[in-house]
Amino acid sequence: MKMVNAALYVAVMLLLILAACGPAGPALGLGPALDPIVGLVLLLALVFGGFWVVKSAVRSPAGQAIERQLSGTGQAVRDQFRAGTDDSRQKHEREVDTASPAEEILRQRYARGEIDRKQYLEMMADLKQR
Repeated sequence: MKMVNAALYVAVMLLLILAACGPAGPALGLGPALDPIVGLVLLLALVFGGFWVVKSAVRSPAGQAIERQLSGTGQAVRDQFRAGTDDSRQKHEREVDTASPAEEILRQRYARGEIDRKQYLEMMADLKQR
């Protein structure tokens, strides 16, 4: 679908350029009335022919194989990223689960700002020694 949008944008831009600048390409020798019309027809044929070629290439077996490979690669990257974040989340959850209630209270007090970092580290070291 992105190819269709891109082809349409290019076609519109070419038509706007043609409208602003006059006939596309050199004069065809058909006269002042027919040169712009034939130039426009040739330009449209070029745009729609290019669109057809791209669409045919995407729908071909080779194009579909490339698309499957790219989507598979993208999925593998997304899975790898999720695996990394899941591992760190699980590690944090394991750390929190193994913490004693005293350590959890200490973490909460530090998070609320009741104690500073130095006090937090000293108290945590005391709790770990027990």
